[in-house]
This record gives sequence, C-alpha cells and structure tokens, in this order.
Amino acid sequence: MYDNIERELKLLVDEKVYNELLHSYDFHNPITQTNTYFDTDNQDVKKQHGAVRIRTIQDKKIFTLKIRKDEYTHYEFEKEINTENINEINDPEILNWFDQYQIPKNLKPTASFTTLRNVYEFENGELCLDKTVYNHKIDYEIEYEYTSDHDGIHFFNSILEKYGLKWIKNSPGKIARAMND
Repeated sequence: MYDNIERELKLLVDEKVYNELLHSYDFHNPITQTNTYFDTDNQDVKKQHGAVRIRTIQDKKIFTLKIRKDEYTHYEFEKEINTENINEINDPEILNWFDQYQIPKNLKPTASFTTLRNVYEFENGELCLDKTVYNHKIDYEIEYEYTSDHDGIHFFNSILEKYGLKWIKNSPGKIARAMND
C-alpha cells in the first residue's frame, strides 16, 4: 500500500494451482489472520463500496477502513488497536475516519473467516497466496498488490502465464464470498 491507496489484482484458483504456486516461490513465514467485518443492519458501509474490518494476527489487532476509489483501487486506512470490539474503539484518528467517510457508529459483525497468507515480495509489489476457510468452504486466491506505481496487470500476467492462467476479474472479494457462504 502506498499513500493510503490499495491497488490489487486477485484471481481465484483451484487447490492444484495454489500448491504449484506455493512451491514455485520462496515464501517465508506464513501468517494466519482472522478477519471480522462490520456493517449496519442496512449495509450502509457496503452501499458506500466500503469495508470496516478488524484483523487479528496472533495478539495484534488492526483496524481497517477501505473505501472504493475505482474498480481496482481502494483508499485504505489502518491502525493497530487494542480491542476486537468495534464499539470500544475511541482512537481519535479512527473516529475522524468514520466522520470523514460518513461511517455509522452502530456497526455489528457481519462476517468472520480465517486466511493463511503467504507473501513473496517483488520490487514493485507483493504476491500473496491465500487459503481462506469460511464456515462451510475453503477457497484459494492469488493476489498481486502494488507497492509502487507500475504496469501491475502485465507483471501479474507474466507470473500467471506459467500456469496457463490470465488475470481476469473472476470473483467478488472475500467479504462477499463469506456472506454467500
């Protein structure tokens, strides 16, 4: 992520391709993260093409607010917090984000799932392999997240072509997949 902009390309893959990719790069230290998403009963955050999340990695909790900029890009604001309860957050910076982007305060958990993430760093981006466990299913995703501005689609496709794949937007985000579980 650079300048609070998150630009990423994602592709759902099957378990076979996931395992081939996993053994093709020198991934180190996989991370297990639990993501809990929040919204109102009326889905006010979703209607703004946004997301409010608390991600837990071991004892670390990270609050995230994402607001869609365009089809592939989000504004993303993150800050470490000390609670998993969205209603206990009183950090002035986070409360300012809520005000700035008109995020309601009456949020409740809407989805939760666990992802095993493997990351390989390139010069201008990160290749992430995710195995995500929802309530009743598991899926596999490869993601290329830009860390600086460049032709990421071409670069991502150069990785994918080795596996007979080409990037196309083929799935909704994890939160949408969790809601359809």
